[in-house]
Amino acid sequence: MKLVNMVALSIFPLMSACAQANSTWVECKQDNEVINAMADVILIRPIGVIGTLAGSSAYLGLLPFTALAAIPEPHDAFERVGSIVVGIPFSYTFVRPIGNFCDARH
Repeated sequence: MKLVNMVALSIFPLMSACAQANSTWVECKQDNEVINAMADVILIRPIGVIGTLAGSSAYLGLLPFTALAAIPEPHDAFERVGSIVVGIPFSYTFVRPIGNFCDARH
């Protein structure tokens, strides 16, 4: 149980950092590209996979509340919740180029 709590606490800052990134990744020059790529593959991507799985579980747990939120206009609560709790970690883990930690808005 302590492992789950540790993983959850390490995922939330990652998810908030991902929320500020755009869906398209741009080329950028970073220092220590090899170290960034190794850290990404060894540490960040596995945490991102765990975050995607945790987000999927959270999405299922939030379905009753999302259904209530979808009653009034504009009826897009399922898409918005899904894109936040599943889409952002998925994009950060599987769409972002390896070793690229740049914000796409630069």
